[in-house]
Amino acid sequence: MKNLKRKGLMAAALAGVFAASTLLTSCSSVNRESYVNDEGETIYTYYFNMYTQDNTEYKEGQDTVFANLLRDKFHVEFEYERIPRGDWETKTNLAYATGNEADVTTGGKEPQYKKWANEGYLEAIPEEYYTGDDAILKDWANLWTPDEFERVLELAKSPDGNLYYLPSKRQEKVQMCWLYRQDVFEQLGLEFPQTIDELYDVCMQLKQAYPDKIIISSNGQELSSLTGFFQAYWIPELVMTEHSYVDPVTGEYVPYALTTDNAREMYKTIKKFSDAGLIDREILTMDKDMFSTRLAQDNCFITYNYVYNTEDFTKKTNATNANKGGIWTWSGDMITAFPEKGTIYKRDPLYSNWGPAFSVGISDDKDRYEALLKTFNWFATEEGQMFMTYGVEGDSFEYDENGVPHILDGWYDESDPNSDKDTEKNFSTEYGSFSSQFAKEENMFNAIRGDVIEELWAAYQAHDNYYYFEQIPMRYTEDEQTRYSDLEVALNAKRNEYLQRFFSGDVDPNNDADWNQYISDMKKVGLDDFCELQTTVYERTQEQIAAEENDNSQADATDTAAAE
Repeated sequence: MKNLKRKGLMAAALAGVFAASTLLTSCSSVNRESYVNDEGETIYTYYFNMYTQDNTEYKEGQDTVFANLLRDKFHVEFEYERIPRGDWETKTNLAYATGNEADVTTGGKEPQYKKWANEGYLEAIPEEYYTGDDAILKDWANLWTPDEFERVLELAKSPDGNLYYLPSKRQEKVQMCWLYRQDVFEQLGLEFPQTIDELYDVCMQLKQAYPDKIIISSNGQELSSLTGFFQAYWIPELVMTEHSYVDPVTGEYVPYALTTDNAREMYKTIKKFSDAGLIDREILTMDKDMFSTRLAQDNCFITYNYVYNTEDFTKKTNATNANKGGIWTWSGDMITAFPEKGTIYKRDPLYSNWGPAFSVGISDDKDRYEALLKTFNWFATEEGQMFMTYGVEGDSFEYDENGVPHILDGWYDESDPNSDKDTEKNFSTEYGSFSSQFAKEENMFNAIRGDVIEELWAAYQAHDNYYYFEQIPMRYTEDEQTRYSDLEVALNAKRNEYLQRFFSGDVDPNNDADWNQYISDMKKVGLDDFCELQTTVYERTQEQIAAEENDNSQADATDTAAAE
């Protein structure tokens, strides 16, 4: 019997409103959990709510390559509700509230998964399904090393210590760095800087040589150009959404980064660069098309971006003139304001939020539940990765004489910049398969970005005193999660207001009265409450994890003693 916690009241309140709604797809398989085929085999059926991206089209029905493969290998069938990613959270919330939830959902938002788990909507995945040599999910767990997997569990588990969804592996170690115009730097005899003071000097020389040009540009991804400055001042790159951090050198926990002394110094530096005309004045508003125009016009020389974008930036820079000679390259040096302390770079997390979550009640039929888990585990196997990445041998790909797979002509190849996703065949429209996966096959990953990422990783590792911020496990109760969300909304609004004012010059971070007013206004909307909440949750979570590790150590010792 499904856990109907909260569902009854919410469903009653919403029943009249949504009685005639077409927001939710009514699927014939919702109440049909299995059937027997002509060969006498039991086929398990599941209602699958999945988000879609980029207007992706899918071949539907149960007679597709993908559907036949899953039915033949695992005796499972999915009936999908495809939801644009922007609508996924709202529609899935509504589905749970009205009792129309899917058996399995993927949406890529861990906080939402944890919220639904707190509310009693999701099924906890028993540890025996992902620990041990014979576990159903062993191939999924083996995507990480044992130490990495232990860390993934620490982060992905809910406050009750249970795991409620299956994360995917983040194959990138690092991705972000400073990109710059190599040809212009060589022309002026410049080296890429390593400190904030050196960056200012280099930018001033660029400005003197090119007074009408933008020196440090936004790349059309909102605040991404600023994140290099964040890191220079010992602030996480993702501070706009991840407000707290642990200092990797001192171990100090900082519950809110953008009201610290380091944040003030960072804002002062940005104002200094802005006043000198060195930084993009449209950094908060510029989109990617505007950035592409800048590249074509030679109107920027430095940006903070993905390491593998240099080829694309070079191509766009020379698009209107093949003889222009523009060359973008990446730097293996991050910039720091504290050279005596060290330098911060962004280490990518061990996992990403995409992954399936299963609704409460899915385990009522153990065979049906385990068939579903075996299916998802297969996606993590070498065979599963090959199919999800390359499709069908002889149809969409073939192996060369060295045993390396290659996508065949006429099919979209994401490793080929000349391949066209809109005009060429792809797996979703031809095979009916979904594009999300736990890990991309290694050859394809390396061809897309893995090789250059390894170069950047090696460059960072070659430095002494280079650090990164670890992800912080934070296990909120349901009430704490609600309180966090409410405080975050208020703080974000006030922070963004001041960010605009810092850039416009209306507020000067150098002025004590202005800075104190900023801090005072942040306190008025809940800064102190937020810091208290974060500190409480952080400290309690650390205690919980320490207790779990102690229990696991004792269990391992007991098992070892029994074996001896």
